[in-house]
Amino acid sequence: MTSVHEIASQFTAMLRAGQFVAAGERYWADDVVSMEPADFSGGERASVSGLAAARRECAAKFGTAMLEEIDIDGPFITGDQFALFVDLVTVDPASGKRRPFTEIALYTVRGDHIAEERHFHD
Repeated sequence: MTSVHEIASQFTAMLRAGQFVAAGERYWADDVVSMEPADFSGGERASVSGLAAARRECAAKFGTAMLEEIDIDGPFITGDQFALFVDLVTVDPASGKRRPFTEIALYTVRGDHIAEERHFHD
C-alpha cells in the first residue's frame, strides 16, 4: 500500500505540472466525494460523489481555460489527510481574460486513493 506521504507528493507534483485531470484519474477513488463552496456554471452541485461526477466538476471548474501560472504550497500532511494552498492564473482562450484563483484544498486518503476532497475558495 502506498503511504499518504507518497500519494500527496505524487498528486501535488502532477498538479504543479498542470496535470489536473490526470492527477484525478490516477488518484481519485471510484466513490470519491468532492466538495466545493458553491455551484459552478456547468450545473454541478457543490458536493458530488463518484468518479464521473468529479470529472464533470473538474471540467466545470477549469473549462477550456489555459493555465498560465501555478504556485502550490504543501503538501501539509497529518494522519490520513493532506492540504495544499493553491494559487493559479488561468486565461480564457476566446477572450484572453486572465482569471486569478486561490484555494485551500484538503484531501482524505483511503487505501491508495483520494476518497474525499474539500475545496475552500471565495
